[in-house]
Amino acid sequence: QELKQTCNKNNEVILCGVEARKKKKKKIGNNKVMCKKEGKDQYKRTLAECFVNKVSLSSYLVRNGYAFAYRRYSTKFIRDEDFARTNNLGMWSMTFEYPWDYRKNN
Repeated sequence: QELKQTCNKNNEVILCGVEARKKKKKKIGNNKVMCKKEGKDQYKRTLAECFVNKVSLSSYLVRNGYAFAYRRYSTKFIRDEDFARTNNLGMWSMTFEYPWDYRKNN
């Protein structure tokens, strides 16, 4: 999810990137975040999955429709994404551009 990304719902522009950040901040609250390094991407950036109270932030955001399973690189969050899509949660209730397309076009 890109912070500046917008979505459309009922002809209204929604700041879905900002909404995703709010969801993440609310989930974290005052809790400690623990991250597990998972390697590096093609640009040599560190990849990690972060947890709050043993709950994956990535899984939480994907399951609530504010992040996506990057199927090109992993099958890890596909069930969470399918759940969000089936239940029209978060961005799945809106018209949106996938973050990887948004980055390419903006």
